[in-house]
Amino acid sequence: MDVEMEVMEIVHRNLQAIWDADPDAYSETCAPDVSFFEWYVTTQRIDGIDFHLREILVHAGALGGSSGARTEHEILQPRVQVFGDTAVVTYTLLVRSVRDGAVSRTQQNETRVLHRFDDGWKLVHCHKSPCWRAPHDPPVR
Repeated sequence: MDVEMEVMEIVHRNLQAIWDADPDAYSETCAPDVSFFEWYVTTQRIDGIDFHLREILVHAGALGGSSGARTEHEILQPRVQVFGDTAVVTYTLLVRSVRDGAVSRTQQNETRVLHRFDDGWKLVHCHKSPCWRAPHDPPVR
């Protein structure tokens, strides 16, 4: 398997661990000191894996009582840039959730930085941003 495919497999496994509420799989794909900028959670950087391990359980609890609930993702326009033992992955993430017969969709742009450790590639940083123009931008005519 080439490096780009290997890196994308880790990204998919990391995301799927969230939807599957699998903290073990999530931990296997992240460095313990991973950092995040998540615009929809807080304006501050989130450091360390512990916050997200708790979030996985919250996600599972929110969907747990719902028959047929599921979440899935698609990665649109992925680009993988490899620089030795570091990879930068950029893409638009489309998330589709089904709960109680209703479908909701969200999308955001993501940059993920992975590093190759002795035990494989792991996420070390993720930056997420919304897919709309900033409110201070002038209107396009």
